[in-house]
Amino acid sequence: MKVPALSILLVGGVVATSACGVRTQTTHINPSPARVTTCQNAVVVYSSRADVPSSYREIAWISAEGNSVWTTDSQMRDQMRKKAADAGANGLVANSVSQNKVGVNVLGEVVGAHTATAETSGLAIWIPANARHTEQLCGG
Repeated sequence: MKVPALSILLVGGVVATSACGVRTQTTHINPSPARVTTCQNAVVVYSSRADVPSSYREIAWISAEGNSVWTTDSQMRDQMRKKAADAGANGLVANSVSQNKVGVNVLGEVVGAHTATAETSGLAIWIPANARHTEQLCGG
């Protein structure tokens, strides 16, 4: 059976557009003085609050959602680090990524149903003890 070229292009287009993007949302939780933006390289990721080496201030809650077929955990963490830096953080306490990769959902994603999702969240923090290191990495 021959597959029409238009069908291949249509599926290819769905795959290409689905491969893009992690959607993030940032909710600022500390209204007192707004933080100056840092850089993604300065945002250290911690697995739990207990792993943070010194005292810190909570800045924002960040949630991320992507396609579990086309988006990697690393891409989601990178986007969360970027949003944390935008909020003025130099640390991120990140939760694990939960994924929905059931076979039916993967097939649904291929045909454009947006059924396979990956989600995570984290707490953007400012660690005063790391301020000098943050300045060095971010250039000022």
